[in-house]
Amino acid sequence: MGRRSLLAVLVVVGALVVACSSPPAAVDPNLTPAPRPAAGAPDDAVSHGPPPLDGYFALRPAGAFASLPDDLAAAQMVRRSSWEPRPANTQANHTVPPPDFRPAGYPGMVNEAAVFGRVTGNFTGTTDEIIQWTAAKWGLPDELIRAEAVAESGWYQNHKDPDGKPIDQQGYGDFGDCGGSPGAAPYGPDGPASFGIMQAKWCTLNDPTQPGYGGWPWTENSTAYALDTYGAIIRACYEGWETWLGPTYQPGDLWGCVGRWNAGAWHNPTAQNYIARVQHALADRPWLQWH
Repeated sequence: MGRRSLLAVLVVVGALVVACSSPPAAVDPNLTPAPRPAAGAPDDAVSHGPPPLDGYFALRPAGAFASLPDDLAAAQMVRRSSWEPRPANTQANHTVPPPDFRPAGYPGMVNEAAVFGRVTGNFTGTTDEIIQWTAAKWGLPDELIRAEAVAESGWYQNHKDPDGKPIDQQGYGDFGDCGGSPGAAPYGPDGPASFGIMQAKWCTLNDPTQPGYGGWPWTENSTAYALDTYGAIIRACYEGWETWLGPTYQPGDLWGCVGRWNAGAWHNPTAQNYIARVQHALADRPWLQWH
């Protein structure tokens, strides 16, 4: 969420990209997951390549928050896959926070405690399996998450160079913002302020009246936690709970919420430019060519 304080609706049926300012379209209110093979299922029940063109999950409508699946139910919806285009993520993909770790959230969100109380990062798997889990848990289109992860990080969670230095736009960003990295981080005042596959910016997620660093270090160390944080904020925005965004903000505008993730504002020029980048990634679907 670098460069940020903190789609018309995306329908994951083909490469539909709608105008940024058009009103939400009607969508299937139900998740549409492919069945997850049971443990011990034959190997041919596991995918060994990229997800299908249209993904697995549709957008659930505003008002669906109370019926969203929990961690376990969402995990059972995930289509198993051995495909891993980002082996550098392996450690972070299998790292979860302590069970009692919960972010304090940030001031201004309606139902903040309910939203952030669901953020656990309690899932392990391949990068795409974690994207699927996030989509199922928060009622979001998995194709959107794949596209936005391309725009944010190229799907890298915490990629470093051979000297151990964070690589910009590969899980790290906004170097020097927020007064630098969190005080407990080893990167200093010129270090990254945004972390993870979705670039969660620590100071914009932080409640200054509470201890902690806006979800860090888990936004850096755990792919599932980073994506869980993103899913929480996009769902809350889509529900209509980010009223601090101003009088033109409204629920049910998924592209507006995508822009808000980056810009911390509602359909301003920065948000619109970011929306266009994500729409381009969605139309191009580069992950279908990754091996």
